Parts: sequence; C-alpha cells; structure tokens
Amino acid sequence: MRMVWKTMRLRHVGMAFFWACSMLTFRSSILLSGTADTPEYESLVVIVSFVANMTAMLAVAAWVENDPVRIDRMPSWPMPVLVIAGLLLVFAAGRVGGAALLPLLLGGAVLAGVGYGFFWGSWADCYGRMHPARTSFYLPVAFLLTAALFLAVSLATEYLGVPAIALMVPLPLAAYACLLRCRAEKPDGRAAASGGSKRSLAALGSLVSLIVASLVLSCLFGFVWELTVFSVGSVNEAHLAPLVANLVVAAALVGLVLYARTRINLDMAYRVIVPVIVVLFAVLPFFWETNPVALNIIMSASYGLFDVIIWSLVVACSYDFAVSGYIVGGIVRSLSVLLRLIGMGIGFLITLVPGKPSALIVGVSIGALYVLVMLGLFNALRRKRRLTSTGGGVEEADGGPAAIEGEAERAIEQEPAADLASEADEPVASAAASKPAAHAADGTQAAAPPAEDDADQALFAAIAEDYGLTRREAEVLPYLARGRSAKVIAEALFVSESTVRTHIRRILEKTDLHSKQQVIDLIEKYG
Repeated sequence: MRMVWKTMRLRHVGMAFFWACSMLTFRSSILLSGTADTPEYESLVVIVSFVANMTAMLAVAAWVENDPVRIDRMPSWPMPVLVIAGLLLVFAAGRVGGAALLPLLLGGAVLAGVGYGFFWGSWADCYGRMHPARTSFYLPVAFLLTAALFLAVSLATEYLGVPAIALMVPLPLAAYACLLRCRAEKPDGRAAASGGSKRSLAALGSLVSLIVASLVLSCLFGFVWELTVFSVGSVNEAHLAPLVANLVVAAALVGLVLYARTRINLDMAYRVIVPVIVVLFAVLPFFWETNPVALNIIMSASYGLFDVIIWSLVVACSYDFAVSGYIVGGIVRSLSVLLRLIGMGIGFLITLVPGKPSALIVGVSIGALYVLVMLGLFNALRRKRRLTSTGGGVEEADGGPAAIEGEAERAIEQEPAADLASEADEPVASAAASKPAAHAADGTQAAAPPAEDDADQALFAAIAEDYGLTRREAEVLPYLARGRSAKVIAEALFVSESTVRTHIRRILEKTDLHSKQQVIDLIEKYG
C-alpha cells in the first residue's frame, strides 16, 4: 500500500470529479429555482437522468461485448459535452419557467444522464485494466474526494451564494482530462485476446450474489431517499446531513486501507456490510416517524460504502476475466439504477397512502430483509457444498477434486530449499510500468516478476485462453514455469500465500493436471 500510495497520481482518482458532479445533479435542487424547485420536479430530474444513464450503459455494453477494442475506438469527447449541455438546460429551466420549463428539464436530464452513463462505463473499463492491488486503494480515495467535492460545492452554493452551475461545469472536464491520461497508460497484466458472450457470462456469473445484494440495497436506498424527500419537502434538507456522513465514512475507509498497509479483501468487507445493513433495516423503520432524516443518513452512508465495494469487486472481476469493465460495470450499474428507480416508485406510492405509512414501510423493509437473508443462506450452503466436494473426508478417485487439491497443496508445500536460496541470483525484471512493483509490509521491495519476452507472453496468453484461466491465475504461470515458491509468488503479486494456493489449485483443475511439475511440462510443451 505504501508503494501504491507513492505511485498514485490525481488522474488515478479522476472518477471522483464526475462522480461528485453526478451526485450533485441527482440532488437537482442545487440547480433548480423558482417554480421548478419542488420535490416533484426534483424527483423527475433524478428519474429521467437515471433512465438515460441506464440506457446508455446497456447500449454501449452490448456494442463492445464481442469486440472489446471498440471502446478504444469510440470517440470520448461527447461525454463532457453531453453532461455540460444537460447541466445548462436544467439550470435554465428554473430561470425560464412557463411552458419551456418541462421540455428544458427533460432535455437536460436526458443529456446529463447519457453523459454520465458513458462516464461510468469508461471509468469501469479504465479501472478494469488496473491490478486490483491498485484499484482497491484508488476507489476508496476517489470516494473520499467525491464526498469532499460534494460537500464543498453544496456549502459554497448554500452559504456563500456561489452559483452551482459555475462550480459543476469544470468537474466533468477535469474527469475527462484524467480519463484520457489513464487510458494512455499501459494496462496491467494482459488484455483480453477476444471478447464474446461466454467470457462475459463467466465474469457476471462470479458476481451473482453481489448483483442480487446490490439490487435489494439499491431498491431500499431509492425507497428511503424518496420517502425522506417528501417527508421534509426538500431534496436539499434531505441530503445535507448525509453529505457529512458520507465524508466521515470515506475518510474512515481510506484510513483503514492505509492502516492495514496491504490490500484489503473487499469481498470480506462486502460480507460484513450487508449483514450490518440488514440489522439496521430491521430496527430503523420503527423510528421513521420521529426522525426520517436519521434513517436517510445511515442509509446514505451505508450505501456509499457499499457502492465502493461494488465497484472494487466489479473492476477486479473485469481484470480477472480479462473482459471490458464497460460490460461488467455497465450491466451491474444499470441493474442497480433500475432497482433504485423501483424503490423510489414504491416510496412515492406510499406517500400517496392516506394516514400513517409506518406499517407499509415496515412491510417493505421486511420483504427486503427476507431476500437478503435467503441470499446469505444460499451462499452459505453453496460454500458448504463446495467444501464438502473438495475437502478432506470425501473419497475421490484419482484426479478428482480432492485428489487435485491434495496434489496442489503437496506441490506447494514441498518446495526445495534451493528455490528460495537462489531467488536473488536468477535474472528478474524490474517493476514495469504496466504493473506496480511488489513491496513487503515493511516497505522494502519484494521479488519482482520474472522477465518475459514477447514469445513468453504469447505462450502464457495461449495457455490462459485455451484453458479459460482468469487473468490472476494466468499471472501465476510465469512463476510456476520457473519453480517459484508460494511465498515468493505471494509477495510478487500482492496477495497471501493461501490465495496463491487457490490460484494453483484452480489451474490444476482447469488443466486437468495433478502436480506442479505437470504444469511446468505443459508450459514447456506449449513452448
């Protein structure tokens, strides 16, 4: 983490500029005035922007699926142009009023939403080309910068009288400049050799539980947001306190990453935060009538943290399966937006019910909790079944999962001592710009990746393509070819030894081999 922190540049967290701008747009009261500054028009801007956002992401994801290189050929200048044009139209709608109000409002919301959709997909694709050791740090920092920009613009507009449009227009331009700089960098690892539905479906299949949890929580977030807006009568008042809460959560997350001094396993964080949100929603609806803004504060902070986890896992999945982040990120984000809209619709309908809606709020919360609990049980049973089928105590024929895993463990455990002793004497390449150098916990440089020429890269890429290895599994191949130990591989790839063992076990399973030596023989055969 110390190395990643030192090599980080502002362009690596440039997503924060457009992220803050999109959040400010969805808090549309900051742009609206006069007759347009009502909860109904504010909600209309959010809904139309979300629909346009979702449509743009799905359309581009379908377009680049079979040809990932298309994303590089697609012109990128419309992104900031569409966003800025949309912001200006929404801003003008409140000033013009009259019959032009609704057309300007709808047109601005559509343009801004499409521009944000292109931005989301482009940044997902950009981060999907970076090693997860980098993105697991960059995304929390981007979230912190987003929260700081969001709060700064809101306070400057409300207390200093600075026009919001003047502060928001530079944000998409800054995000665009950072995006171009990031795209110019050499990708980490090996890019996808080809696209196709099979690869994309495999990547999405690995995120099924994340997608379901994201759908439920997005629906709850939209539900609570809409109820809060109509309860207090203003988007501005509904968002003021959550702004500070998001900033505190973002700072705490970045502090945790720096304190850990290693790559945080955000998959574990995801498994922790979902039960926490489940508990909150089991309790908080009973306090809805006393303080609805408090519920929105907790939900906004929780969802902000969950959003970072979603994007970290999405871009890591894109990297692992060597698919465009535009496909994985676009689909996951679009589904999340769709359920947020559904949640907002449910919240709006509840506000139309005469009398106290507490029972309905509790009913929606219980339904969401039921889905999340069932999802947790499903994952627990699936993990248990997987352990039962591959763990000890299960008799398998030679070559079965248990036998393969046992061979993998023995192959790693029985490393000759000479391998470790001779590591420093063998030629290795210095950390290339395409991949950050590995560093030990004390900040000293760990083993660098083995030197590879173009022929070696083509060889390992061919094996990975033929046997369906993920990108991080393919990264282990050069080390296996040179007989590296699990400890050395773990230090070089920023992961734990147990993760390396898992990668090797999966390589053995996919290649239908039973030992490390057989993998080396396979590599030599390909050579």
